[in-house]
Amino acid sequence: MSNTEPLADSVRNWVHFDNLCTMLTKQLISARNMKKKFDEQIISLIGGIKRIKIHGAVLEMTTRRNSIPLNWTILEESLHKYYEKNKKHDETDEIIAFLQDNRETKTTTFLKKTSEENTK
Repeated sequence: MSNTEPLADSVRNWVHFDNLCTMLTKQLISARNMKKKFDEQIISLIGGIKRIKIHGAVLEMTTRRNSIPLNWTILEESLHKYYEKNKKHDETDEIIAFLQDNRETKTTTFLKKTSEENTK
């Protein structure tokens, strides 16, 4: 057994699981899109029915309220509104600059697959 055999096995396994992840991600996206399509179709057809009993479960029409992800723009706009509403000196720019300058980062090492054309 050569010293390169464990490396070759590891690379082969990495490529296999990378391809598997890619394939499963595509299938998951497709399944979610199809589920959303049928979700919309059922909601449009359901009328006044609030519950549908199916094998071992119940489908219920319900609502959900989701908060949008917090980002720098939303944070800045919200702080400006806060200072304006409370009639205080606006320190938004200083706060945003401080947060951005002092934000913790994490560095990780990983393998990234690129096409051979990108390496030339």
